[in-house]
Amino acid sequence: MKKTMSSIYPIHRSKKRRSVAIKVRDGEVQVHAPWALSETKIQQFVASKEAWIQKHLQRQQQQLAGVQPRNWQAGERLRWLGQPLTLQVRTATRKNCCRENDALIATVTTRSNPEKEPKGIVRAWYQQRAKQWLDDFFSDWPQNHPLQPNSWEVGGFSGKWGHCSRKGELKFSWKLWLAPEWVVRNVVIHELCHLAEFNHSARFWQWVARYSDDYQAAEQWLRQHGMTVLNEAYLDYADD
Repeated sequence: MKKTMSSIYPIHRSKKRRSVAIKVRDGEVQVHAPWALSETKIQQFVASKEAWIQKHLQRQQQQLAGVQPRNWQAGERLRWLGQPLTLQVRTATRKNCCRENDALIATVTTRSNPEKEPKGIVRAWYQQRAKQWLDDFFSDWPQNHPLQPNSWEVGGFSGKWGHCSRKGELKFSWKLWLAPEWVVRNVVIHELCHLAEFNHSARFWQWVARYSDDYQAAEQWLRQHGMTVLNEAYLDYADD
């Protein structure tokens, strides 16, 4: 790293923070530091983490290089359960979104904002289809199974795939359904297993392994592609 790196990465200071933290996000470095800590000490800390920063920067930049930024324009690629779909934008008297073969058609009105409206229409389509997928999944789930959720729904998490509450309520990000179906199933099983263990202890992973043979591959897929699939600036991933 160059000595002038302070001009490259932003430093976010906080009076509540007690230590320095480095985040590598979207191919960029961010530093979070205590309010009164000198810039010299911050630079020394960042320099000590150079190898770690470069490793994560290179990995993320490689991932971003294979994915185009999303502008919600016709011709862009989305995915449903891993299958590529080409976004088409049409104009009519009523808003709608539907899939026709390998095309996802977002219909906007003449009063719509052509840059923002397709996003909301597509998101609503994903949430509806994902909820139906979950309904079908749990309709096949054995009624005498030891892991039984009380409810499930689809939301808009930006930093995680799913959540399980102590009330037995499951909630998933609609973005999960861009991933291959085997990955989606593993995430659902992962959250179901939190009904038995509300942690990530060895006993929790024993529960996961009991119901999923390929959970480790799914966890690796999520780590590799989560940065772009969960990011609304991309909502896609590079083909392996």
